[in-house]
Amino acid sequence: MSGLAHYIERKSVPTVVISLIREHTARMKPPRALSVPFQLGRPFGAPGVPDFQRRVLRTALGLVERADGPILEDFLEAPPDEGATGSDAQEGWACPISLGARPTDLSDAEQFKRLLKEEIARLRPWYDESVHRQKGRRLDGLTAHTPEAIADRLVDYLDDPTIASFVPGEPMARAIKLCADDLKYFYYQAAMARPAGITGIALDNWFFGETLAGALHFELRRLLLTIQDPALRRVGEMSLVPHTMLHHLRD
Repeated sequence: MSGLAHYIERKSVPTVVISLIREHTARMKPPRALSVPFQLGRPFGAPGVPDFQRRVLRTALGLVERADGPILEDFLEAPPDEGATGSDAQEGWACPISLGARPTDLSDAEQFKRLLKEEIARLRPWYDESVHRQKGRRLDGLTAHTPEAIADRLVDYLDDPTIASFVPGEPMARAIKLCADDLKYFYYQAAMARPAGITGIALDNWFFGETLAGALHFELRRLLLTIQDPALRRVGEMSLVPHTMLHHLRD
């Protein structure tokens, strides 16, 4: 959309871009853009709150009055269902099981694998129940690996980034993304066994804020951001942790 904005502006039509990934917009430098801290697919924030959505729209349209671009402003107000973080975001919803506090020291690869597999085993009955309720439909299945095998391979990569790709026919960057997504979707499928009322942000906060698999995503991101290979860095920057979940780095 940023590139399209440049083209439209050449025809003397003012444009405003609503940006969900600020880094992309900063590089493309459209004439005017409003960066919003919402989930992908929700450029105006949470559904069903028209007053809030109008505030986002009016803020964006207010940039049309400016001609000193490129402009990149930040909309800092969180929508009603995305304002809470950590345990506050879980009101009205609970994890299927009690996972307990996750350890802060994840440097021992074998211990990390063992704890991950214990977590996966605790979620397995809820995952099976969710698949049954969904008549066999699954969120995961991007790879042929089980969640336990994915845990082994991703932790092995953390321990030794020189190992070969663990998804046949795929480069390492693609293999990491596919496996990380598969593991996350296993957890989300298990969480969906709970009654209705789960929002996307609550699932994200649970996964990235409370589970060891979420901690694994953060560890992979940290490692990939130190690697020079552009494809691996892009996975670290854009594919492992949503921007709306980066606050868990501070938590």
